[in-house]
Amino acid sequence: MIRRNKPTIWLLFISIVYMFFCCLIFFSLALIAVQLVISHRVDVEQADVKYILIASIIAGSATALRSWLFAKIDERKARKSPPSDPE
Repeated sequence: MIRRNKPTIWLLFISIVYMFFCCLIFFSLALIAVQLVISHRVDVEQADVKYILIASIIAGSATALRSWLFAKIDERKARKSPPSDPE
């Protein structure tokens, strides 16, 4: 099995940016949905935006770093173990 996308620092950075935007969209939609259910109106304050940005940075970084770290561990395991002979 040949692996084409090796876990590089550049791939880690791209993953962090991607996960940041995904979390930002998800948390924003969740905030709007909760406000609609609770108060039947949408009132987004500056503090809410700040909390969403901070939570998105933390969640996006943690998710991307975990994924990159597991890919690094898998790459190292694949390098250490000799290929098995199917015969």
